[in-house]
Amino acid sequence: MQHLYGYFSKKQIKSTKEYLRKRIFFLLVCVDPNTSEGLEYVDVNACFKGLLYKIGGLNKLLRRPPELVTALSLLQSAQMEYNSQHFEFENYKMLILEAGAEIGKIKEV
Repeated sequence: MQHLYGYFSKKQIKSTKEYLRKRIFFLLVCVDPNTSEGLEYVDVNACFKGLLYKIGGLNKLLRRPPELVTALSLLQSAQMEYNSQHFEFENYKMLILEAGAEIGKIKEV
């Protein structure tokens, strides 16, 4: 895949997509009442900040593919939901899952 400074192999793109999806789904595990035991120490907002920053850099590097724009938007919405006084886990879960799906759509060529 062409990028701002050269070329990434399919393997590099695949690995990057897997890494990002794991980081995204970690945000779900940390907040889900059924899976968050032992993760109370995790600063979810700091995780969001780091992930959004990484995806933002990749977005620029890959010349702004639409999937990353959508993923960033969904993650921003998920963070807003997480911080809402009227937090609803099901809405949060939907946004996180959709963001992960968008990352999976990035072409590896």
